[in-house]
Amino acid sequence: MFPFTYTFEREITKDKTSDEVICTVRDLLSKKKVQNILYGPGFVSFNEGLFKERSNWDYLSLIDSGKFRYDENNKTLTYKVNLWKLNLISVIFFIITMVYFREFFGNLLPFSAFLINHSLCYFGNRGLIKNIVHKINYLS
Repeated sequence: MFPFTYTFEREITKDKTSDEVICTVRDLLSKKKVQNILYGPGFVSFNEGLFKERSNWDYLSLIDSGKFRYDENNKTLTYKVNLWKLNLISVIFFIITMVYFREFFGNLLPFSAFLINHSLCYFGNRGLIKNIVHKINYLS
């Protein structure tokens, strides 16, 4: 449900087993220093919780949780991202600026910050799944 969840799907063109895909996803998330990674047959999930020191300047710090699922029959990798934290921070920022700035600037600033945050998160996560699929299809 937009704006709280984004879902991305990409096709895996090479013949890869579920374990190979899941290991590649897990390894790339580990390189990004994601700490709470759970994985099993056909899925990898992670939970960022509150801001971590390692991810204060990373787009993954805006994510509450994410889950990768690989469907071996359709050869599709699905990535679902939850953004409750991003929306909560945006609403708090919006309320604070509305209280202190009652003019046009008070409405424009939080709305533009909301759009910028969503754009960074959307394009960052879209790039993440593209990098993962590129590595699976062409580099392994």
